Amino acid sequence: MPNTASRPDRVPSRPRPLRPWRPCALLTALTLATTATLAQAQLYKWVDENGRVQYSDSVPPSATDRARKELRTDGTVKGSVERALTAEEKRAAALRAAEEAKAQEAQREQERKDRALMATYPTLLDHDRARGRALATLDTDIAALAEREALLTKAAQGVALTAPEQARLLATSKSEGDAKTAPGKAAASAKSGSGQTLDAKAELPRVSELLSRKRRERAELAASNAAEHTRLAALLEAEAARLAAAKAPPAATPAKPLPDPKGSKR
Repeated sequence: MPNTASRPDRVPSRPRPLRPWRPCALLTALTLATTATLAQAQLYKWVDENGRVQYSDSVPPSATDRARKELRTDGTVKGSVERALTAEEKRAAALRAAEEAKAQEAQREQERKDRALMATYPTLLDHDRARGRALATLDTDIAALAEREALLTKAAQGVALTAPEQARLLATSKSEGDAKTAPGKAAASAKSGSGQTLDAKAELPRVSELLSRKRRERAELAASNAAEHTRLAALLEAEAARLAAAKAPPAATPAKPLPDPKGSKR
C-alpha cells in the first residue's frame, strides 16, 4: 500500500479579491458609450412655412410634408426626404404615368404590326399586288354603283329606260349582292311610266349613299396602302442593312509604321 503519511495536507486556495475600477478605465468606458450614442444620433434640417431654416432631433407634425435633410452630428448629410406632393401634383404624376404606359403600349403594338407586315409581304412587289387587287374590287363595285345611280337618276326624271338600260339596271342590282331585294328590283325595272319613276326616286338615295361610302372606303384604302408601302420599304431597308452588317468581316486594324532604324533627320 502507498505510504500517505508523508504527504502534507493541501491548503484550500482562497478567492482573489476583485480589483477596484480605476478612474481611467471608467472614463474610457463612458467615452465609448457616449461616442456610440452620438454616432447614432441625427439632426433634421428643413425650411418652415416662413422660410426659416429649422434644426431638430425630431420632425414635428407640421414639417412631415416638407423636404428635409438628415444630418449626422458632424454636420454631414446622411440622407434626404423630398417634400410630399400636392393633390394636383399627384394627379399630374398619375396622368404622366398613364401617358407613358399608353405610349409604351402603342410602341409594342407598332412593333407587332411591323413583324406581321414583313411576314405577310416579303417584298414590296408582293404588297403592291395584294393591295392592288383589293383596290380593283372596290373600283368594280364603284363603277357598277355609279352606272346604277345614273340610270336611276334618268328614270326618276321621268325618262323611259330602253330595254338595254333596263337590262343594265337589273345587272347592276345583282352586282350589289342584294339577293333579298333583287326580285323586287327586277319587277321595278319592268315597269314603265309613273311607276318606274316612283320606284327610281325611292331607290336613288340608297344607291347614292352606298356609292359615297364605297368611294370613301376606296380613298381610305389607297391612303392606307401608300403609308403601308412606305413603312414596309423602311423596314425592308433596315433589315437588309442589318443582315449586311452581320455578314461583313470585322474591320482590320491598320498596322503602325515601323520606326526608321537609322533615325534619319530631315
